[in-house]
Amino acid sequence: MPSEEEKAALRPLAEPMPYWLATFRPGMPFPFKEFKESRVIVYPGSGTDGRPVELFGSTHAAHCFIYADYLRPRTDIEEALDHPAYGFRGYRSLCRVTLSEGDLTPRKWRPHVYPVEVDYTFREHHVAPFGFLEVLEREDGFDDAHGPERLAIVFLGADGIATYDALFCQEGATRGPFGLVVIDHGFGGGYARFDNGGLLHSLAKRCSVFPEYLWVPYESSVPWNEYHPAEIHGQERPALYKRAQRIGGED
Repeated sequence: MPSEEEKAALRPLAEPMPYWLATFRPGMPFPFKEFKESRVIVYPGSGTDGRPVELFGSTHAAHCFIYADYLRPRTDIEEALDHPAYGFRGYRSLCRVTLSEGDLTPRKWRPHVYPVEVDYTFREHHVAPFGFLEVLEREDGFDDAHGPERLAIVFLGADGIATYDALFCQEGATRGPFGLVVIDHGFGGGYARFDNGGLLHSLAKRCSVFPEYLWVPYESSVPWNEYHPAEIHGQERPALYKRAQRIGGED
């Protein structure tokens, strides 16, 4: 679980709810440009792990999330969201909007990962690609101390590295995500590592697109070397990392 020390470090970064999210209504088209211009937390290989939403959402440091996993079918995600015990506590679904590839990449996209770097060993287990937006609304009886009034999560049945490439590394992209969750699942089905020196790290360096924060909760994953621990007091092992100040324009 996210620690209270990590939450305390993020609370000073609390932001107001993005205007597009505050005014979003069921039946409206997904304003992906506005979504991506918000603070976004990206979680490759996410499964149904709600901890990043607890960490960044409950502190109001971010309202928008992208979960990408090519091994979990849409039915699993929806069942978890709708389950009274496994869904996001204190939130109900305002709407669920099916997304097409064109909704996310209207101008198509050019990969920056070379074919030789990709080894889909588990291809036979990949789910049928899917995408949907889940807008969550806080339930009565919960207040700002629990989390913001609304959260927006894009769930993708997709490769997390390709997702980062397609959504943040294309020509004309103006910013990287606000945060990135770095958890390498070992034998969980990933063909490449997300942590330091892995393919996702190489992609970020290749395209000069870095998140502001990394959350690296397990010792088995190594934070990228461009990052240093956030100033957190009382935590034995740092898990929240902030991008180091660049010197002379170099990463």
